[in-house]
Order: sequence, then structure tokens, then C-alpha cells
Amino acid sequence: MVRMNTDSYPLNIKLTAFQSNEVVSGELTVDGVTYQLDEFCAVYFRKNMQANLTSELSGDLLKQATKEASAAKNAILYALESVFWIDYPFDIQRAENKQLQLLLAKQVGLIIPNSLLSNDPTKVEKFYHQEQGHIISKMLTPLKNFMQSASSFVYTSKVKEEHLSQLESLKLCPMQFQQEIEKAYELRVIYVDGHFFTGKISTTAITDSNKPDWRRANSNDFFWQEYCLPTEVSDKITHLMNRLSLKFGALDLIKSINNEYVFLEVNPCGEWGMLQQSLDLPIAEQIAECIHNNVMKGKKHAA
Repeated sequence: MVRMNTDSYPLNIKLTAFQSNEVVSGELTVDGVTYQLDEFCAVYFRKNMQANLTSELSGDLLKQATKEASAAKNAILYALESVFWIDYPFDIQRAENKQLQLLLAKQVGLIIPNSLLSNDPTKVEKFYHQEQGHIISKMLTPLKNFMQSASSFVYTSKVKEEHLSQLESLKLCPMQFQQEIEKAYELRVIYVDGHFFTGKISTTAITDSNKPDWRRANSNDFFWQEYCLPTEVSDKITHLMNRLSLKFGALDLIKSINNEYVFLEVNPCGEWGMLQQSLDLPIAEQIAECIHNNVMKGKKHAA
């Protein structure tokens, strides 16, 4: 196994590809050790972060160098189609489309919240009143694409009446708005190739109407409980993940006070370490088994 921290390229990692009519070859150098790309049989794709080159460059040169470095890295790695991926980057890119997630979730029978993606203030205000003032807002993408400053984060937030006067800013940054579901509790579901590892989120944050995002809870008021999803729900999630061509995903669900399981979203490269650590769930082992089984079966392409 070779670990490549993608944000270390190009400063501390060398990546080379050569092609001719007769030969195709490639090399990866990490920590002074060089590997031939055709030696690899599988790739566990965690997150592809861009390097922070601000210590070396500035201005237009920084922008162009960052853009070229990302393009070169992706061009070489994403061309590895003869290996097994969990998951293939282009499948991940497609699956990150939140609108597509909601459409497919509804098609497989999952319940979704009323959702609006817009840069039109009048549409958002109408949606606010339609839902009797019970809506939340959230961003579609992270603020940063490199590891430094990763603490920059925008939480899911409740939209209040005083926010309606600030909607003109949507012309600069469209946002996702959703019906606020009254929660009995929230669930984080880790899906690995048909296997489920689910944690029930127990925190004061989920009962505080001003803090609908459980990640805002104080660590002293937060803990995980192991949870077993009903087969009917897990079967629908399996269908959804197959439609998204994913073997891994971290899903967020709400168990409503009406006893319904409501799908919020799936993160193809979502966090799972906290569930493994807190509940002693064998998530890493299941990921490794997924890779091993598919390699041994001779499967050459991503799901």
C-alpha cells in the first residue's frame, strides 16, 4: 500500500506519465521511493485536495500554477482505468450533484424534504412562506479545496424572517434551501458495498431550533449510539448507491417525529472515522475487504 496525500503534489510528490505509439508508462515518487503506476491494482480514493502554493507564488501565477498542477495530477491518476477504484473519480463527481441525489432518492422510494436551489430572492421568500417559516439553508460545496484552512466551514442554518431582507446577495451566491424536518433524531449511515454502519446522533443541537446542524454541538453534549436501519430503508439506500455507481458513501438521514426516515444527502467521500472510533465499528476493515474481494475477482473497473 502507498499513501499519496494529494495536497502534497506538486511540492513534495513527483508524478510522471509517458506515452508513445509503442509504450505507456508512469511513475509516482512519494517520500523518495518511486513506484511504477502499472504496479497498482486498486485505488482507495479518499479526497483529492489541491496543494496550497501561497508560500511559493502569488497573483495570477499562483492561480495558473494551482490550476495546472490539479489538471496534471488528475490527468495522470484518473487515466488509471484498469485498476479497481473505490470510487472512480468521475462517478464521485457525478454523485456529488445534490440535485441528482434528491431525484434518484425519490425514484428509489426514499422520502426527501421539499428543496429549493435558487438565486432568485422572490422564489426563496415564497418558499419560506410556503413552509410557514420552517426552512434551512446550506452550501453545496466546501469553502476550501486544500487542507490548510480546512477549519473554514459554513453550517446548515435556520432561515429567519429577518434574513429575508438579505436575499439579494443570492445573485452572487446561489444556495440550497430545504424544508426543516421536525426531528426525533439524526442518523449518519456509512455504506460500504452493501454493508451498513449506522450511528444515531444524540446531542442537544438537534433539539435546538437555532442550531439544526449537529456538528455545532459541544463535544460534552454529543455522543453516538449504534443503530440498525430497517431493511426497507437499507434496501432503498442500496438501490440509490447503485444508481450513483458508488461502493462507498456517508449518508445523512433524519428520523422525523412522524416516524419517517427522510433522506438529506450522501457524501461520496464522507467522514467515517468518528463512528469507527466511538462505536468500534469495523468500517476500515470493510473498505479493505471490498478492495481485496474485487481485486481477487479480477474486477478491473470501478462499480
